[in-house]
Amino acid sequence: MPKGPDDYASKPASGPDPLWVIAALMVLAVLHLGREVFIPMALALLLSVVLIPPARLLQRIGLPRPIAVALLLVVSLAAIGSIVLLVTSQVLTLAAELPSWEANLRQKLHALAEGSGVLDRAAGTLRRLSEEIGRGHGGVPAPMAAAPASGGAGALETVLDMAGMIAAPAASLAVALLLMAYLLMQREDVRDRFLRLAGLHDLHRTTRAMADATDRIGRYLLMQMMLNAAFGMGMGLALTVIGVPNAPLWGVLAFVLRFIPFLGVWIALSLPLIVAFATGKGWTEPLLVLLAFAIVDGLVTHVLEPLLYGRSTGLTPLALLVSSAVWTVLWGPIGLLLAPPITACLVILGRHVPALGFLEILLGNGEALPAPLRFYQRFLAHDPEGAQEIAEEHAEAEGPGATLRDLVLPAVIALGEDRAGGVLSAAAAARIGDGLTAVAEALVSETPAGNTAVRVIGIAGPADRALAGCAGAMATLRGWRQAEEGEAAEVAILCAVQPVSAPRLRRARAIAQQGGRTVLGLAPDASAAAQLAAELAPAPVLRGLDALASRLGTSRQPAAAELSPEGEPAIARPAIA
Repeated sequence: MPKGPDDYASKPASGPDPLWVIAALMVLAVLHLGREVFIPMALALLLSVVLIPPARLLQRIGLPRPIAVALLLVVSLAAIGSIVLLVTSQVLTLAAELPSWEANLRQKLHALAEGSGVLDRAAGTLRRLSEEIGRGHGGVPAPMAAAPASGGAGALETVLDMAGMIAAPAASLAVALLLMAYLLMQREDVRDRFLRLAGLHDLHRTTRAMADATDRIGRYLLMQMMLNAAFGMGMGLALTVIGVPNAPLWGVLAFVLRFIPFLGVWIALSLPLIVAFATGKGWTEPLLVLLAFAIVDGLVTHVLEPLLYGRSTGLTPLALLVSSAVWTVLWGPIGLLLAPPITACLVILGRHVPALGFLEILLGNGEALPAPLRFYQRFLAHDPEGAQEIAEEHAEAEGPGATLRDLVLPAVIALGEDRAGGVLSAAAAARIGDGLTAVAEALVSETPAGNTAVRVIGIAGPADRALAGCAGAMATLRGWRQAEEGEAAEVAILCAVQPVSAPRLRRARAIAQQGGRTVLGLAPDASAAAQLAAELAPAPVLRGLDALASRLGTSRQPAAAELSPEGEPAIARPAIA
């Protein structure tokens, strides 16, 4: 539906209050400083959202809630433990096999450098620089670290260091799992407390926001986990067939790394590719790894994703990229994994909370500008080619008549308002009006002209001339043709976007009466329509292109019968509300 003039009136720019900016900065600082507390909470919340559907399913088949939650907790622990054990064993195997790869890797690097003068000269330069640096330090190599006093003490220290590295993540994971179990056990109570905290004055909106977040985020995480599992299993099996060492390890890493937006799959590819390069006897293994990745990733991305994803998280790629960077700075690597679901929660919050609506505009993948405004903005930005592309895309989907009604006519109305309000200069208004006329003519350029002539007259200014272009294009679609100079047309149409001076209107009416057997008015604006009706009475004045198309009918029908029905009111009922 085309928009009326009020829809395109200038409105004061609105944005977040400065206090919101200060509050957002404070929240970011708190999230960064308290990441040891907030990371387990975020993990627990997301895991509970994923496991709510399985928990409900177990309860429906007759299991009590405590047993269902305990079963899900055991399954989660078993899955995490199995992955940790598999990765640990594979890493130890990899560490044991590394020395055996050295000779093969040296041979391949030598083959790459052999015969390459550029590489040889670069290697020689680096070698000479290293020698110069060594002479600058007196030729004495850096002192070796002091050996440990005893082998037992060194081994104990290594074990303690490893235990210290593992303790913090293990504790965070344990807290997250326990909190997840509590959220699953007391999910109704937690939801009610959150609703009370959010306020009871808008219970419907808060409930809808929570349901939307739970459904969208839970579905996204579950589908993403299934897709990543398919990708990891596919890569692991393919690498096993190729003969790449430690294929299970690379499969598990592919599963985990694919959670990272944009870069995860490429890191997952690079690791086994390096190993295939280091261990293979020739170049067949690396090429097979690339082929396997192309097949597996293509199947997951282009076949499984469209089948499994009913709805996306609603994020634009740019928002996902920026949010990944922000959450990585705040929370480190775990922030990179949690960025998509957390940012999706922010978008949902912005969708349902008016004060935070700017979050949906900045991060969501919804249309930033309605199509009519986007079309008109291209002309304001001196981009008529972009406006033409928008019109062509709309015409392919909806047809040229709908494009004239939904895009070009609203832009003509906006042009008339901006010019009347002094927002546009005369030169800019003329440029935009000519561009709108050109778009209207291009939309019907392939439509054959009819036999019956119509004359369309823009009363005054570029907006009226652009409206005349729209009316002429619509007449062409209905089987009419533009009257030649001096030719008497069957119908003359006077077009006005805004009210005009009385002398100019009288002159235009005289021209129309001389050039057409029947006179018709077209004015989208109510005040302009009233002015035209008073001057053209009893001839009808129409308010939209749909009414004009209906009034014209086709050129095969008698124009007088179409345009002068008995009892026609002075101002026709608007075809477009």
